[in-house]
Amino acid sequence: MKFFYTADIIAELELDPNQTYAPIRLMCERLDIPAPAQERRVKAHRILASGARQVLADDGFREVRMLGLRVDLIPLWLTTLDAEAVTPALRPKLELWQAEAASLLWQAARPQGYGSEDVLLPERHLQTPAEISYVSAQGLANLSRQQMLIERQLDADARERGNAQPGEDAPEDIDDPNAATLARTVRRVAHALAERTRRNEYAGAYSGLFRQFGITSYRRMPRGRLHEAMEWLERWHGDIMGEPEPPPDI
Repeated sequence: MKFFYTADIIAELELDPNQTYAPIRLMCERLDIPAPAQERRVKAHRILASGARQVLADDGFREVRMLGLRVDLIPLWLTTLDAEAVTPALRPKLELWQAEAASLLWQAARPQGYGSEDVLLPERHLQTPAEISYVSAQGLANLSRQQMLIERQLDADARERGNAQPGEDAPEDIDDPNAATLARTVRRVAHALAERTRRNEYAGAYSGLFRQFGITSYRRMPRGRLHEAMEWLERWHGDIMGEPEPPPDI
C-alpha cells in the first residue's frame, strides 16, 4: 500500500487557487464519473448543498454556467464517492484519501479512553516515534478545537441572554456540564496568564491537560480525571494571581 502522494487526489482535480468554488462538472471529468449524478447528490446533501452555487467556468470552448462546490467542502464530497467508479489511474489516490479522512475523523472524535489505533495507525505498542508524536499533536489539536467550539457556544448563548460576561453563569449552555466547567476554567487560566505574559497561553493549558492527565477530549470525561484536572488548573490560576506583574515591554 502506498501511504503518500505528492500529487494527491486534490492535486489531480487541478483546482484553481484563485477560485472559491470549483465546478463539479470539471472535477467529474478528471475523475471520469458522470457529472449529472454527482450534481444531484450534492444538491440532496444538506452540508454539500449549503456550499453549492452556479459559477462561470470555461468548458474548453466558452464560458458557461455550471454548478460549483465551495472548495472547503471538496474533501467531504470526495469521501462520499465510490472509489470503484472513478478512473483506475486515480483510484488508489482516492482510496488513500478516504482512509486518511477516516483516520483524521476518528482521531478528532475519539472519546476519552479509547485506543489511538485506526485504519492508518497501529496499536499503541506498535507505533513508531513519528506516529506517537502525531497522536500527541492530534490530542492537543482536539483540545484546542473543542475549547474553541465550547467557548463559541457559551458566548453565543450568553449574548442571547444579554449577559455582560459570556459563558460565566450558564450551566445549561452545553449538554455536558463537565465539559463546560473545564472549558471555562481553561479560559480563565489562559486569560489570566496572558495578562502577564502578553502572549496567547491556551497552548500551555492544553499541553498540561494532555501531558499531566492524558486528556484528549472534553467529551464524557471520567469524574476522577476531571477532578484532578480542575484541581491542577485552580492551583495554577492561584499561582498566576499571586505573581507580581512583569515589567512593561520597552
